[in-house]
Amino acid sequence: MSSFTLLLVLLSAISHASWNLAGKKANPSLGYFYLASLWGALLGLPLVLPFTHTLLLAMTPGIWAWVLLSGLCQALYLWGLAEAYRRGELSALYPLIRSSPLILLMLGSLLLGSAERISGGAMFGIVLIVGGCFFLPMQRFGDLRLSHYLNPATCFALLAATATAGYSLIDDLATRAMRELPGAALDSAWVALLYVVLQACSATLWLGLALLLPSQRRQWPQLKGQARSSLFTGVMMLLTYALVVWAMAYASDVSYVVAFRQVSIPITVALGITLLGERLTPPKLVGVGIVVIGLLLVVLN
Repeated sequence: MSSFTLLLVLLSAISHASWNLAGKKANPSLGYFYLASLWGALLGLPLVLPFTHTLLLAMTPGIWAWVLLSGLCQALYLWGLAEAYRRGELSALYPLIRSSPLILLMLGSLLLGSAERISGGAMFGIVLIVGGCFFLPMQRFGDLRLSHYLNPATCFALLAATATAGYSLIDDLATRAMRELPGAALDSAWVALLYVVLQACSATLWLGLALLLPSQRRQWPQLKGQARSSLFTGVMMLLTYALVVWAMAYASDVSYVVAFRQVSIPITVALGITLLGERLTPPKLVGVGIVVIGLLLVVLN
């Protein structure tokens, strides 16, 4: 990856770690992330529409279908994230959520016939990133057993991870199609911004529909009190995904972008320990070290 792409992904990772910390501190719910997505849509639309209306009118039904499907994956991701964070530690769950999609994306690249663009060194780095994250929930090295991972928090974290892999692949396909439209005579940054705002609108739609379910209606009275705290999360979510979708325009394979985004793992683990008082265990320290080595292999290959 080029230095400019690395910079975009690094800024995205810092932004992602920041809003996940804010979300964890807010004891998030489906309603909380509905408001955050709504903020992103409301603030983003006036910003991008004056510059991208021609591209918007040129979008095909197929691209609109990608946007709806990406929004659904984003909604599932946020639901999984909320339920996981209510049950476990940020420094243990966040790395699992961030790293697991890498394996799914490598499988997706194989299915799509683009795996040859991923070097052997980068693949090994991806495996190290995922493997290092399995040390993070452990209190002692002797705790490596299935019962530490078969719990509701981990299940919701894996739901979020699977949804992340889904929207990452969809976003790459959709933005590539958008850049080939007749009205796409714009900088890649504007294409990325328009797509991310449309994705926020789509996720808001899906999350709003979910809040109509009888099991979720009890959250309605809480929404007014969460409006201010969800604003920061919404803005940072918009910034995070705009930067990473922009970076995808310059990467040979989406797996490289998603892999280097895992630099947010050591950042978030450090934030969880220093700001939330979570424990720094020897396995957690070793796991973060393995993740960093994997990140270096991805960057150097």
